[in-house]
Amino acid sequence: MPSAPHRVLLAEPRGACAGVHRAVETVERALQLHGAPVYVRKQIVHNEHVVRDLEGKGARFVDSEEEVPAGAVCIFSAHGVSPQVRDNARRRGLTVVDATCPLVAKVHQEAVRFARDKDTLILVGHVGHEEIEGTFGEAPERTVVVGSVEEAGRLDLPPGTSAAYLTQTTLSVDDTAEIVAVLEERFPGLTGPGSADICYASQNRQNAVKAIAGRSDLVLVVGSANSSNSVRLVEVARAAGADARLLPDPDLLDPAWLEGVGTVGLTAGASAPEVLVERALRRLADLGFGDVETEVTATENVTFRLPPELEDAVAPAGADGGAATVRERAGAEEETCGKLLDRVDRRIGELLSAEEARWSTVDPRVAVPVAAVAELVAAGGKRLRPLFCVTGYLAAGGAAADEDTVVDAAAALELLHAFALIHDDIMDNSPTRRGVPTVHAAYTDLHARRAWAGESRRYGEAVALLAGDLALSYANRLASRLTGPAAQVWHELVTEMIIGQQLDVALAAEVEPDADLARWVAVCKSGRYTIHRPLALGAAVAGRPGLHSVFEAYGVAAGEAFQLRDDLLDAFGDATATGKPTGLDLSEHKMTLLIALGAARDPRVARLVEDSRHADWNPAELRAALLASGVRAEVEERIDALVADARTALADAGLPGHWRLRLEELADMVAYRDR
Repeated sequence: MPSAPHRVLLAEPRGACAGVHRAVETVERALQLHGAPVYVRKQIVHNEHVVRDLEGKGARFVDSEEEVPAGAVCIFSAHGVSPQVRDNARRRGLTVVDATCPLVAKVHQEAVRFARDKDTLILVGHVGHEEIEGTFGEAPERTVVVGSVEEAGRLDLPPGTSAAYLTQTTLSVDDTAEIVAVLEERFPGLTGPGSADICYASQNRQNAVKAIAGRSDLVLVVGSANSSNSVRLVEVARAAGADARLLPDPDLLDPAWLEGVGTVGLTAGASAPEVLVERALRRLADLGFGDVETEVTATENVTFRLPPELEDAVAPAGADGGAATVRERAGAEEETCGKLLDRVDRRIGELLSAEEARWSTVDPRVAVPVAAVAELVAAGGKRLRPLFCVTGYLAAGGAAADEDTVVDAAAALELLHAFALIHDDIMDNSPTRRGVPTVHAAYTDLHARRAWAGESRRYGEAVALLAGDLALSYANRLASRLTGPAAQVWHELVTEMIIGQQLDVALAAEVEPDADLARWVAVCKSGRYTIHRPLALGAAVAGRPGLHSVFEAYGVAAGEAFQLRDDLLDAFGDATATGKPTGLDLSEHKMTLLIALGAARDPRVARLVEDSRHADWNPAELRAALLASGVRAEVEERIDALVADARTALADAGLPGHWRLRLEELADMVAYRDR
C-alpha cells in the first residue's frame, strides 16, 4: 500500500519507561534531600540529554565509586551494579542510593539463585554493557556471556554441566529467542528464568516499531548511541523491512534523509525523554511532515516507587525544631531493632540460668532438661521469629513503653521454636541440629556409654520430650503478659503449629503425596508460625492489630517460600552448611510439597514414593529421580513468585519506607538462604 505523502506515524508506547522515570527522579530527590553535589556512578540512564540536564542541577557523573569522595552520596544507575561495587561503596563509607531498575534487580536475584544451583550461568547480552557487568559480578567464576547466535553455537561446556540462562533486559525479543533456541538445542536441561527477563518497556516498544515499520519509508528512533534498547529498535525496524536511523538529537535530523520519503515512523528508546520526541516532531513539521497519526499498540500504566529513603524527603520537625532525614530515622530504628533482639537473647538466658540453678538445688539430675533447652538455644540458630516479631512491632510504630512486652513475646517465640525443634528431631529421627547432636541423640548416647538400665533410645527420647515440654512451658510463661489481640495471635500460633505437625506425621505414615495438603502443612506449621504470626504479634503489641491482613498476605507468601527452601535444602543441600543431615525428609517419608510436585509431574518419582512403603526402598534413588524430574526448577520458580507476592503485599500497606524495604530484604533472605 503506497505511503501517504509527508506523514508522521508516531509509535505508542515510546520513550522513557517507569524505570527511567524512577531513576531520574531518584537523582532529583537526592539533590533536594542532600544538596549538590551528589555523585552518580555511570550515566543514570543512557541518554545524553538527561545526563546534561541533571549535571546542570548539581549531579556529578563518575565512572567508578572509587572516584566518589569518602562519605559522599553515591547513586547507583538504573543498570545495576555488582556486589563488588556495593562492597567498595561500603568500605568508603558512601551514602548509597540505589536507583537500579526493579526489573534489573529481578535478574540479579535470579543470577544469585542460578549461580548457587547450577554449574554455569549463561548471560545472553552484550559484553561491556553496564547491566551485563553488574549481573556478571554476582558470580563471575561460573558465568559466561553470549551475545549472538554464532557465540551460542560456539559455546563449549563440559559434558554433564548443569546450566541456566538469563538475558539482558534491553535486548531484541526476536534475536534473544533465536539465541536461546540454539542454547536449548545444544544443552538439554537448560533452565531459564521463571518469566521473561526482557522488560515490558523494551517488548512494547519493539512491538510498536514492528506495527509502524511496514507502513513507513523511514523509521527514526530518538535515543543515544549507547542506549541498547534504542539501538535494538533500529534493528527491529530494519528487520521489519523499513529503512531506519538512530536520532540522538532532533537537531541532527538531516533533510537529505527525507528525500523520496512519504511516511516517517517515529519512536523513542526507553531512556529518551518525551521532550526530545516533541522536538523531533517540530523539526519534521518544519521539513513538511506536519500530519501526525498515532499508532497505539499497548497502554502502559506501570509505575515504580522511589528508593525508600527518598520517598519522604524530610520527617516532621522534632521538639528541637530540627528536621530528621528518613535515612537518619531508618538508622536509628535499625539500631533499636538490634538492641531489642539483644535483650531477647538476654531474657532467655536469664530465665534458663535461673531455672537451672533453681532445680539444681533439688538434685543436678532434675535440671537436665533445662540445660538441654539452654544448650540448644545457645548453639545458635537464625532467630527468625524474634526478628519478625520485633520488626512487626517497630514497623507498626511500637512505643518505648511496650518494649518489655515485645521482648518477652519475641523470647517466647524462640522458646516455642526450641520446643518444636526438640520434638521434631525425635519424630524425624534426626541425629544432629545446628552442627551438634540433637537432644534425644545426645542422651541416648550418654545412656549407652554409662551402661544404665533400660533402653538407651527410650531414655534419650524421654529426656528430649521433657526438655521440649519445659521449653513450651517457659514460652507460655513469657507470653502470659499478652492481652487482647496479641494473646489471640499467640494462642492461634501455638495451636496451628502443633496441628500442622500432626498432618505432617499423618501424610508421612500414609505416604500420601497430596500437593494441596502438603502446601497446607508448609503454610500452617512453618510459614505462619515463622513469619506471619510473629509479625502480627509484634503489631498487636504495638497496638495496631489492623496490620494483620497486610502481614498475613506478606507472611504467608514469604513463609511458604521459606518452607520450600527448607524442602530443597533437605533434598539437595549441603549438611556442612545446614548443620543437620540432608535427605531426612526422604528417608522419613515426609510428603513435602517438593515430593508431591515431583510425584505429580514424573511417574518414576510417583512410583518410588509408593515403593517407600517397603522396607528395602532406597532414598538415594528417590533423590536422584527428583533431581532428574526438573521439579527443583519448578519449585525455584514458585519461590520467585511467592517472593514477588510478598513484595506486592507491602506495596500499599502504609508502612514507613525503610521498614517496607527491610521486609522485602527479609523475604529475600528467608527464600534464598543456604542453610
